[in-house]
Amino acid sequence: MGQQKNQKSRRVHAKPQTQAARADRYDLYERSVQGCDADVEFFSDTYEDLRGKPAKAFREDFCGTAKLSVAWCRSDEDRTAVGIDLDGPTLEIGATRNLTTDVADRVSLYQQDVCDEMETTADVTCAMNFSYFVFKERAALLEYFKSVYAGLNEGGLLFLEVYGGQEAMEELEEERELDGFTYVWEQESFDPLTHETLCHIHFRFPDGSEMKEAFTYSWRWWSVPELRELCKEAGFSEARVFWETMEEDPDDPESLEGTGEYEDVTDTAQENQESWLAYVVGVK
Repeated sequence: MGQQKNQKSRRVHAKPQTQAARADRYDLYERSVQGCDADVEFFSDTYEDLRGKPAKAFREDFCGTAKLSVAWCRSDEDRTAVGIDLDGPTLEIGATRNLTTDVADRVSLYQQDVCDEMETTADVTCAMNFSYFVFKERAALLEYFKSVYAGLNEGGLLFLEVYGGQEAMEELEEERELDGFTYVWEQESFDPLTHETLCHIHFRFPDGSEMKEAFTYSWRWWSVPELRELCKEAGFSEARVFWETMEEDPDDPESLEGTGEYEDVTDTAQENQESWLAYVVGVK
C-alpha cells in the first residue's frame, strides 16, 4: 500500500488596503477645500448689505457634489438652489450623498455647460475654488460672464473667488494637516507669457500611502483688474473687491494667516503679499 502524502493547504492572505486606497476623494475634497457655512454667510451678508433684502435663489456653477447648494438651502427654508456641472458621475455622487430629504425638492442639478441658457434666474451666482480659471481665453471668459449676467435677477450678484500674490506664479507644494490625512496643494508649473498654470491636489495618510493627483487643474490664472474689467464689459454696473483680512500666526509671529473674513477694499490700495484670497463681486 503506497504512502499518502499529506499536503499542507495553502492560505493566501490578501494584502490589507492602504488608507489611500480606501479613501473617497470627493469626501476628502469637501473636508479640506470647502467651508460651505462660511461661504453662505458671506454671500448672504454681502447681498443684504448691498441690496437691503435677503437673497433667495442661488446658482452654483462648477458645483461638483453640490455641497454648497445644499448648505444654501439648509440656511433658510425659503431658499432654492441650482447646481451646474459638466461631470455627470460627480453630480450623481453629490445627489446621492448630499441631496437628503430636507433639501431635495429645493436643489436642482444640471449636467450642462455653465454658458448655456437657463430657464431659472438667481439672486446670487458663484464660481468657487477658482473654477472659472478653466476659461483660458478672454473671449471665453467674457462669454461666461455675459451668460451669468443674463441669468441674474435685477440687482443680482456674481461672486468670483480669486487668489494671488508672489507665490501664485511659483512652482510650490504646500501641506495642511487635517483630521486623519494631509491635504497637499501643488503648483507644478506657471507660464508667465500666458498665465497658464498646472495644479494638483494630493492626499497623504498616516500609513505612508498617498492619493496622488486626486484632482488636477489646467488653468489660466486671472488677475483682479482683468476680472473687474471683464465683468463691466459683460454688463455689470460695477465689480467690487472683498479682501481676506490677515492676522498674526500664533505659531509664527513673523508670519500672517488669513482669518476667513473679507472686507470691501474696492476703493482702497492694497499691499501685495506672498499669497492672498479675495472675491470679485459683479453687481447687476
